[in-house]
Amino acid sequence: MTVPVGLPPASPVSPASPVSPASPASPVSPVSAPVCLRACEVSAPVARCSTGRTDDGSDHGSGQARTTPAGTVVGTLVGTVVGVFAHSVSIRCRDAHGVPLIVSLSDVPVDSVAQARIPADRLADLRLAGIGTPVALETAGAAVVASRITAHGTPAVLSPPASWFDTAEGRRFGVPRLERAAEAIWGDQDAEALEGLCGLGIGLTPSGDDALIGLIATARTAGLGTRVIGRFTETLTSPKAAGLTADTSLCHLRLAVGGDFSATVLDLLAALTDPADLADRTGLSADHGAPSAGQPRIAAAVTRLAHTGHSSGADLMAGVAALTRRLAHQQTSSEPSESGRDQQ
Repeated sequence: MTVPVGLPPASPVSPASPVSPASPASPVSPVSAPVCLRACEVSAPVARCSTGRTDDGSDHGSGQARTTPAGTVVGTLVGTVVGVFAHSVSIRCRDAHGVPLIVSLSDVPVDSVAQARIPADRLADLRLAGIGTPVALETAGAAVVASRITAHGTPAVLSPPASWFDTAEGRRFGVPRLERAAEAIWGDQDAEALEGLCGLGIGLTPSGDDALIGLIATARTAGLGTRVIGRFTETLTSPKAAGLTADTSLCHLRLAVGGDFSATVLDLLAALTDPADLADRTGLSADHGAPSAGQPRIAAAVTRLAHTGHSSGADLMAGVAALTRRLAHQQTSSEPSESGRDQQ
């Protein structure tokens, strides 16, 4: 992975979720038969990867789950436990194209971009089973949480909470790369600038990867960077991808370039583009756009995302902020000056 001299590489483990790792001595399970679980709720990427038989008994082995009119999904997801944590278990499976997908199993409502909610007692059983345990996750009847983001407007400027990019190392190694990546998306060129953030920083998912997801989410919301994100997508699906960052981050980046994000990210971008919340953008506070008391929806979205992982949410918002500031600067510099208007 790409980590500057003087910074430790990020651990290639767990998704960016608010959990703490279990004991490093997690047992490797000798179990050969899969542990069968039933999901209560799944995110859309998990639903799309489910396969199996439909309610009427017909096979749909194309790798795509069938979604019923009521919004539930029918299918089974098969994988292997690769991470055991205090409040979640991660399994590795594959999507319809054979691309690895890391799915977080938890007993809390679905929030991660690739997550399934299962009963607490079954989660406890799975945690005890340990690394290497095969899992068959039944998704029939599970509610599906949407994850796709679409272009629907330019987000307001956001000033994020403190993140790794505010540390001495982050300012030295991270900020220049983050600004270059924001410029690359704005200009829709220089895909290598996006690669420069991969594997950078700290955390269960590296800070640079989280910020990159924030950049991509903002770009998709504003309808920017189509070409450069397309080229970055090619990199993420090439043999080169294996050396860029940790497996979990690579999974999340692949989902991001495909348009899939967690509910917390969707909520933040929706709040930053909602005319009802932004009727008076001058209501943003003076510190570069931090949500004011008059914008409770934005403040709530920021708070919720800030509590995702140890630093993942704040690092992701650093990416959102980098591009929204770039957009605001461009809009300001393109407006006629007072003297220019006087001469017109």
